[in-house]
Amino acid sequence: MNQLRAILVCSILFIVGCAQISPQLEAAINDISDGVSAQQIFDNTFLRHGGEHLATLTDVNVAVDGEWYYLITKIQPDVTDEDYRQQSEERILLAPKFYAALYNGEAGSKQVLRSEQNTEVAYNGKQTTAPLKEGAAALTADAFYMFVLGPLALSEQVNNWKRLEDGDWEGKSYYRINGQLKPGIGQSNSDFITLWVDKQTDLTFRLHITLEGFESTRGAHVDTSFLNYAKVGNFTLPTHFFERVIGPIKLDAHEWWYTGLDINRGLEGNDVSINGWSEKAAVPATKISGRASN
Repeated sequence: MNQLRAILVCSILFIVGCAQISPQLEAAINDISDGVSAQQIFDNTFLRHGGEHLATLTDVNVAVDGEWYYLITKIQPDVTDEDYRQQSEERILLAPKFYAALYNGEAGSKQVLRSEQNTEVAYNGKQTTAPLKEGAAALTADAFYMFVLGPLALSEQVNNWKRLEDGDWEGKSYYRINGQLKPGIGQSNSDFITLWVDKQTDLTFRLHITLEGFESTRGAHVDTSFLNYAKVGNFTLPTHFFERVIGPIKLDAHEWWYTGLDINRGLEGNDVSINGWSEKAAVPATKISGRASN
């Protein structure tokens, strides 16, 4: 154990100098030479992902597979919960707002139900009310709700977008806009987010967020890049994701992709509970290949 701790400390000291600025500290630009406002950039990406049809979207249903990076599982064991969070079926309900997940891993099953009022967690069919478990689940549920919907999740949660300096990534230039999330992610009144938007396609490419809603992540910020998308009905949704911790240290954290995706089953709040899902909710998500080809 002492040897593992020493390895972790050395690794952290090596990468801490690579940390980047938090979305909470980003400075707006005053001279917008191209005349495109932050709100225009958001409106364009919102529409590009299907925002004009958002009122017709009742639910999004996904099947997920993925891989955790070793170091993050040691630094944030409660958040990653890697022995359970390996594959999952997840259900996103928009009105009323619910995130429901059934995870499976080497240690068995984990269920999470997150509403706007509370969070419920069960392991192998037995519910726990441990504050640490509920807090970690609330954080991940709210984050994954955003990851599933991309900018479609943000139209009512952010109303003060500001324009930042453009960002470059792998030879491409992106618009960057920044705002405050209210409510925040997990047990937080507010968080901050920076959106990266592709200048050519108007697709949202990256979400960079603070994580003030859980004790062990407070002060940290992460970005999640969308590596692939799928058109489903009137909506363009991300299907392959790569997450990095950006500060106060910098390290790769999690890569995941959809193996199933469908929308508009007409799910309602009583279709999901911590004790089980209705037949309509329990049907596996329609198979897709959500992972981008190398």
